[in-house]
Amino acid sequence: MSDAGPSPATARWFGRFAEACAQIAAEALPLSPAQRREVTGYGAGGDPTTRIDRIAEDVLLAAISAGAEADGGVAVVSEEVGSKALGADTPVIVVDPIDGSLNAKRGLPWFSSSIAIVDGPRMSDIRAGYVHDFATGNVFTAEAGGGAWLNGQPLRSPDSDALRVVALEGAEPARLARALPHLADTRRLRLIGSLALSLCATAAGWVDGMAGLGAARTVDVAAGMLIAREAGAAVSFIDHDDPAEIGLGIEERFWVAAALRADDLPLLRNTIAAADA
Repeated sequence: MSDAGPSPATARWFGRFAEACAQIAAEALPLSPAQRREVTGYGAGGDPTTRIDRIAEDVLLAAISAGAEADGGVAVVSEEVGSKALGADTPVIVVDPIDGSLNAKRGLPWFSSSIAIVDGPRMSDIRAGYVHDFATGNVFTAEAGGGAWLNGQPLRSPDSDALRVVALEGAEPARLARALPHLADTRRLRLIGSLALSLCATAAGWVDGMAGLGAARTVDVAAGMLIAREAGAAVSFIDHDDPAEIGLGIEERFWVAAALRADDLPLLRNTIAAADA
């Protein structure tokens, strides 16, 4: 882990993402919930595209396109546009413009932009991750083999001796009912509403672990997974122990858990399995 920060090439991309997220905040945060959730079309995954989704996607794609011209081309995988080449096949920028979109559309503050830079066709090829928390302004970043950072300062996961606080995502009532018996010894649960932010909260030690009770997509977790791992937390995929098995397309579906202690992952995996039963 390096205290010096990311490599120059990655830092250039982080700078572009930072400018884009500042623009998203300026344009989207003042909107009312009704304005944010106005449907403007449908994304590549079939979900409705709302006004806040469109603002965030347009701003980020403009920043990525400008970066592609400067750096010799990239490809994009995004929730709204699907897969798109911008002058090259790699690196691939994996983007969820608004992760936690239900919160955003309801006026709740906990949502993020999640962006990963990937040097190949699979999750194991992730080079860098960037997550901007629009509630706090916190920025979580990581570079493979180089470490993780919170607002530019080194981020290292603290020690934990138990799953005292656990964040759950995909927390539909029926899933929760099936999951709760496995978490009887946990003191508190937190339902943040953003997979990326739950992974980052684990990386920072704000929670002792997280479990996605519903199936995730690469755009949801690519950046947060790397941030958690580079900070020192353990991350596991249900049905895909090896991220090399997971492609980058938005059609990919899998379950994710993370914990400060690797020993806690089996319990979280069993919790997810019960919730999905």
